Amino acid sequence: MDLNHILLFVACVSPLVMLAQTWRQGGLDRAWRFAALAVLIVTGVSWFLVPDSAGFVGGGTWLILILAPVAGLRKAAELVARQRYTSAGRLTGAVRFLHPAGGLLAQSKVLRALGLAQRGDAAGALVLLGPLRNNQTNIGRQAIAQSFRIRGDWTGLLGWLREELTPGLGQSDLALQPLYLRALGETGARDDLLLEFRTNAQALSSAPAQGWLYDISLLPVLAFGGCVQALSNLFETQLRTISRDTKEFWIGLAQVAAGDADAGRTRLEKLRVTTGDGLVRADAARTLERLNQIARAPLSLATVEMLRRIEQRSPRSAPGFASEMARPTTVVLILIVLNLAMFAAEYAFGGTTNPLALHQLGALEYFPVRFQGEYWRLLTSLFLHYGPLHLLFNLYALFIIGSGLERSIGSIRFAICYLISGLGSGLGVLLLRVLGLNQAEQLVGASGCVMGLVGVWAGLLLRHREGPNAVRRLKNILLIVVVQTAFDLSTPQVSMAAHLSGLVTGLILGLILAPRTAPAR
Repeated sequence: MDLNHILLFVACVSPLVMLAQTWRQGGLDRAWRFAALAVLIVTGVSWFLVPDSAGFVGGGTWLILILAPVAGLRKAAELVARQRYTSAGRLTGAVRFLHPAGGLLAQSKVLRALGLAQRGDAAGALVLLGPLRNNQTNIGRQAIAQSFRIRGDWTGLLGWLREELTPGLGQSDLALQPLYLRALGETGARDDLLLEFRTNAQALSSAPAQGWLYDISLLPVLAFGGCVQALSNLFETQLRTISRDTKEFWIGLAQVAAGDADAGRTRLEKLRVTTGDGLVRADAARTLERLNQIARAPLSLATVEMLRRIEQRSPRSAPGFASEMARPTTVVLILIVLNLAMFAAEYAFGGTTNPLALHQLGALEYFPVRFQGEYWRLLTSLFLHYGPLHLLFNLYALFIIGSGLERSIGSIRFAICYLISGLGSGLGVLLLRVLGLNQAEQLVGASGCVMGLVGVWAGLLLRHREGPNAVRRLKNILLIVVVQTAFDLSTPQVSMAAHLSGLVTGLILGLILAPRTAPAR
């Protein structure tokens, strides 16, 4: 595979996709449009000046202006989810030198302020947030809300949201929702808390944060509703990365709200002494001062019924399609190891691009399969790769797409879908060769399997297209298919027939084998 050609393709297609996705949006997306246009301009100029190296020049620009900022902001989001605010603030501050978004500097200061509060320096945090306070900007509103949160002034937070902001803005600004809901719970308005959450549940679950905003907003609902077991389940499934001390605080609060004041008091008193997180320590102390108020806050029958329905809901079992929070699962790890082992075997037999070595190890070839009965090549070819780039791309795609799918449909079903998609990919190539529509002589790689996984996702989403994010995710899958097809058409070494055959096989499997439960938000 020609690395210059691959990088040239990426440097052209990725910015075009980004422009299409952000064209009518403002804010940070305006900065992404600027970065995308810069990559296209540099790539175009290099194509005229040094065509043989245009891919490397354009790809390098794409790496600096798009990939590095995206990866940095994604990592910062993960650090925020783990409540490592100081590290997230430093990373966001560093990314701003690569990304022309003016809000990143202010965002890094908000995160650094939260880090100061965690270390017990609430006064320093409030000083840092002071110049950022502004009712007219998202970051400015976050600075104001976090100032109230650090002081523990929940009544003041509600007053600000209701009296100083444009009517409805406090409720429509989804980033403020977790603090707004908590303020309702802290001030004893538990019925309003449940009603507000139910009103915004659809918008929260459809937010770009891949469901994290929904889960973090669910925290005060379960805690102030006294749903101890449901809260524990949420921590075990969706909010595993939150610190242990934070989990202890919310569980203690839930015990108090459930009427078990003694257990809650014991947990919170211990936490106040042992925690190293200044925010948690202050929260525990304030909660201990108002245990009776929390325990006696009334709940209407409608609220109790709403809580019961929330408790009975099964937790979302997996992240969504191509989740940025993906972690390798059992079968995905096994498949990665098998592919790496076969790649090592290719070296031992004469090289990863040596046709004879690939033939001996089981590459898919038309004549041996059809006329010599070597059907096993349909399976062995799925674990062979032509050079390190081919292996790297396929394993990365398997990791990103496969981990979430395995969690969603289970390890056994995932393994079945992976292997049958690969076999369907090979059979499709052979059938097209019989019909005279394909001339491939030797095929290797897991690309057909990976495209099959994309097809399985599509089948799963088609069966549950009424879900809040199904249509958007289906559009993302369609975009992947279009981009992959364009790449196949521009790269002679790549078999479009194998990819499309795997995709169709996976789509059928997704419609047949996927469990009849709604996919992850």
